[in-house]
Amino acid sequence: MKVRLLSIVFALAWLPAQTAIAKTDPLCAPLRAFVQSVKPDESKSFEFHTSWGGNFKDSAEPAIFAKRCNHFGYDPAQPLCAYLMEHGSIEFSDNNFKRAVMCLSSKTRLDSGLSVSEATISISYGNDERGAHVSLEFAEDTQVGGMVLKVTADGY
Repeated sequence: MKVRLLSIVFALAWLPAQTAIAKTDPLCAPLRAFVQSVKPDESKSFEFHTSWGGNFKDSAEPAIFAKRCNHFGYDPAQPLCAYLMEHGSIEFSDNNFKRAVMCLSSKTRLDSGLSVSEATISISYGNDERGAHVSLEFAEDTQVGGMVLKVTADGY
């Protein structure tokens, strides 16, 4: 009985902590700014590539890890790429995906023990009059190597 009660108390204490983390995650501000910048009838995306244990296939230089971000020339995605290049997870790159989901879906909580190897999620961000349909994709990149987090925002 004590163990069960302790588990319930821990779970109740953990939920507000997870909410606070999602509200203060420094990834959220540039990610949300990117999504909010997409105009109606416009589609913009960025890709964050990571490789743990070696370099990308298109590089002959040996490396223990590699990362790159493509904002496709879209200025509002540059701060997001800059943030991910400095602070994005490489070894556990699914953490970038999980954090992005929680940033854009404020009531969503993902357990820190959850491991994602491939996923696609669609989220509506904004309100009925203005916002974006956002697709978050996380998967192995067979062409470049490593993993890729791709976020596409279709404005409405």
